[in-house]
Order: sequence, then C-alpha cells, then structure tokens
Amino acid sequence: MTTPSISARVLDTAKRNELHHAIILHGPVPAALRELSIRIAKTLNCVEGTTGDDCQSCQRIDRRTHPDIHFVEVADTKKMISIDQIRDILENASMRPYEGRNKVFIIDPADGLSPSGSNALLKTLEEPARDTTFILLTRSPDLLLPTIRSRSQPVYVADTTRQLVGPRQALRARQVALVEEAGGELAGQALEALHRFATRGDSAALLALASVVCSQDDVKDALALMGSVFIDIVALDPKESVDPKKLEDVRAKIPTEKLLAAADTALGAIRWLGVNADSRLLAEQVVAALV
Repeated sequence: MTTPSISARVLDTAKRNELHHAIILHGPVPAALRELSIRIAKTLNCVEGTTGDDCQSCQRIDRRTHPDIHFVEVADTKKMISIDQIRDILENASMRPYEGRNKVFIIDPADGLSPSGSNALLKTLEEPARDTTFILLTRSPDLLLPTIRSRSQPVYVADTTRQLVGPRQALRARQVALVEEAGGELAGQALEALHRFATRGDSAALLALASVVCSQDDVKDALALMGSVFIDIVALDPKESVDPKKLEDVRAKIPTEKLLAAADTALGAIRWLGVNADSRLLAEQVVAALV
C-alpha cells in the first residue's frame, strides 16, 4: 500500500475542513511551497469539493481575482512586508468570507515580515477568526519569530524533483531552481570558491564569494542558496553531484562540522538581515565559519 505524501495528507485535511488555522509551509524550493499553498486555497473553496479543478472558484484563485484569497508579498520597492500590509489583512481577516467557504491569507515569504509586522500578526494567530486560514511560506521555520512558530503548524514540503528523476538530474533541478531565485550562477561560484579554498588554502576566494553574495538583488535568497550548497556537499554522494571531483576535494579538506556550522551561520545571517544588519559583514561571517 502506497503511503500518501505530506502534501496529499495536508490537502485531505483541508478537504475535511480540519486544517490548523495557521500553517507554515517550509522547504528548499519556493515554487513548491507556492504551488501547495494555492492548492490548499482551492481545496478550502472549490465549488465541486475537490483539491482543485476547473470550477469558477479555482480559476479565480489561479488568476488571483478571488475576493477571499489574499496574497501578501514584499512590495516591489520594499525589502520587507510592512506593518501596513499586515494591518490590511488583519482588517480583512476579521470579516466573514465574501463568497467562498474560507478566507485564506498566503504570506510569501513569511521571513520577509518586518518585526513590527510579525508582532501585529500574533494577536490574530492567538485568536483566529472563524473560517480563516493563514499560510506562511519560508525556507525554514527558524527564520520566523518563536511566537509565530508556536501558534502555527509546520509542514515540510520536499523537493519533489528528487522523487521524479535520477539523483544527478535532481541536484541540477534543485540548484537551477535556487539559482533562479537568487540570480546569476551563484551555486557554481560557491562550489568553485570552496574548491579553491580547500585545494589551495585561498581564503581570498571565500571573501570574494561573500562579496558576490551581498551584491545580489535578494541577499536573503543568496544566503539561503549558499547554505544549501554547504548542506549538499555534506549530504550528497560525490557521484550524484554536478561536479563530483570538486565536491570530493572539498569534502576531503573541509571538515563536515565546519560546513554545517557555515550553513547554520547562513540561516542566522538571514534573520539578522531583518533588522538591517550589514549584509557584507554577515556574508563574511558565514564564510569565516569554514576557516
């Protein structure tokens, strides 16, 4: 008997109207988080009672025109989700659904909430309105305030490309997805810098990598990608890598505990960006954990 996936179980729970009022979808691929959040919104409001079909309600959710489905994202000219945006959704959350069965607020990314925005959201998560669901998307729950986490149910969303294709292609797909989020060829540059440091003791290569990371348009995504590269180096069989020789060389010279410490430092750096810490200094602290 096949065990249903986490996503299938979440959708089934939503279909029975037993979903927690606030859930945190987290995982390595933002597109997978967004796809599941949309399917949850459809399941909670589908006219035909499915997990998403071609009914009028599902079509409007796809077009982002459904009056009960709200997408809360970082504005083009901003770096974070503002408290004013949160106040707007809280006002909407206090009202009954206009035409659907459930009001859904998708916050993407939830780690983009400003500190004041996070605090403003807390009261509503403590005393949720009836027929209202909050879906928070993030790479890791650790990027959110502990008080937000304690009032929400975390759901890990795996990178399904690993299940659909072979290991090498899966790694390529994951790296491509992450690079598209962060911009440029950052994953390849990270591995190259690590290789130069591992084989030549070139500390300047690490500082150059830090400079590249903090120059990206979205420094949060760049730091997350760098942390993912460190974890992949620890977790992957070299044969499964896009560059087995380089990965093998890095693993032979840089201790596992230092790679994992650098990955943890990258997550911590993302949190500090939320309080306007210096991005260059944070990126340099990440690579310093490797030395």
